[in-house]
Amino acid sequence: MRKNYLDNIRWTVIILVLVFHVVSIFSSCGAVMSINAPGIPALDTIGYLIYPWFMCLLFVVSGICARISLEKRNGRAFVRDRARRLLLPFLSYIVFIGPLDSGLSIRVNGIPKAFASLPEWVVFCIRAVQGMGPSWFLLQLFVLSACLAGIRKTDKKGRLSALGEKCTLPILLLLYFPVLASAQILYIAYTFRVGLYLLLFLMGYYVFSHEKIMRQLQKYCLPLLGAGLAAGAAQTVFSWGIPYQMAVNNPVVMLYTWLMLLGLLGAAGRWFNFRSRFTSYMSSHSFGIYYFHYVPMIYTTWFLTDRFTLPYLWNYILVFLFSLSAALLLGMGFGRIPVLNSLFGLKTDKISRQKAGIKEQS
Repeated sequence: MRKNYLDNIRWTVIILVLVFHVVSIFSSCGAVMSINAPGIPALDTIGYLIYPWFMCLLFVVSGICARISLEKRNGRAFVRDRARRLLLPFLSYIVFIGPLDSGLSIRVNGIPKAFASLPEWVVFCIRAVQGMGPSWFLLQLFVLSACLAGIRKTDKKGRLSALGEKCTLPILLLLYFPVLASAQILYIAYTFRVGLYLLLFLMGYYVFSHEKIMRQLQKYCLPLLGAGLAAGAAQTVFSWGIPYQMAVNNPVVMLYTWLMLLGLLGAAGRWFNFRSRFTSYMSSHSFGIYYFHYVPMIYTTWFLTDRFTLPYLWNYILVFLFSLSAALLLGMGFGRIPVLNSLFGLKTDKISRQKAGIKEQS
């Protein structure tokens, strides 16, 4: 039976990525972005409530999908597939798209003096990496997938999976402590939360891929979500005024993260496990939305705030709508172009139609 809730979580989180980036660009808390502009301080609340868990949820879902994928292929084929679908699009992003991002950042924020004495090709490489944008997720997911392939070699009898299936709800709640500990490990440059994301990815594979575990979460999703929202309100008050990327890893924020992960997985399995024409369309285009949204977003922000004086709320709305529309068009356009669709990790339009728009879970 197809797990439609995984596809639905994925495209929903990607829409939340756009919402978060818009809120961050106009935030009053000092969030680190390629470009920042004045906004409405009260809307910073959205950032505090989204940031702690939305990418964490995506890594858990990726771990579950890795389990589905590895039921069809061996570890070596799995890594090759991930290199094609993750590593290649990451490299293409930093070469072709990253310089557009960093170029605007340099134009708005100025060129560091240290760049002046460097060769042009070195400056290009720095700008490409600086403009990594949302492609960091592809790189980290590829590394985690390679790690999983190695771990499976040392656990050929599946003991870890059998252990994960035995988890009860109290044990799942107690897993908060290793999650909290992992958040302190290899936390690099606000973005690469290596220890945390590795643990969550492995939990997706070894724990949350089991139907028995998901049935428990579905049964108790409402109290889990209620407790999570209470923790979210507390951590928002506690973190207010701190940049989103820095307001993480403390016990209150991580408690909120863990409760929301458990509650949202259960709620999605219980109420979001369906397929419609709209969800099919969103699933089909979610990768393109994620991949292409950021550069149109920052250029739209720069144009609107530099050329016009609009009410702040209109800036939020227009930037979101234009970046979403541009990402959809770019994804569909490049998906029709041979070679480029492979470089950017896009399905061809023909394949999208044949599969009724559902992105392959594996």
